[in-house]
Amino acid sequence: MDRIAQSNTRVFALSVDTSERSAGFRQAAELPFELLCDPEKKVVERYHLLNVHEHDGIAYPAIFVINPEGRICYRSLDRTATRVSLTEVLAFLDKLRYDPAFQEKGGAKKAFIIPSPGEMWQIAQNMVFRGSGADWKHYFKFTFVYTPRNLLKLVAGPFTRKKDDSQ
Repeated sequence: MDRIAQSNTRVFALSVDTSERSAGFRQAAELPFELLCDPEKKVVERYHLLNVHEHDGIAYPAIFVINPEGRICYRSLDRTATRVSLTEVLAFLDKLRYDPAFQEKGGAKKAFIIPSPGEMWQIAQNMVFRGSGADWKHYFKFTFVYTPRNLLKLVAGPFTRKKDDSQ
């Protein structure tokens, strides 16, 4: 947070939770920044961040840096398993501090995240005790539809030769 503050930058998080629930989470997680609430999901939909597959619609992880003129000069539209590294965001903020007109080009690099056993345990607890039907639908779809054989077909599909029905 000190490096972010040195960049003359403020941090906000956006959640689809109610303000009461967000306030409780902010306090429990000891977050040093403000949580903005969008329970009607209008902003999340406008920024194309709505993940309809989890908990009846939550926001995908994303980072936006908006300059003083109100223009987005950096964005990273992430997914649960792939996220931009904090090091890259801080490097961008450092460049922006010295060149206020600087903009990110070509998209942010993402790292694949492999959950630890403790995180997997937390995910399982969340699904059992806090999950919705959408969570389980997504889990079973991934488990039974994306089998290794089906994934191989999906990846190899564009490279396989198809029979010509006209012959």
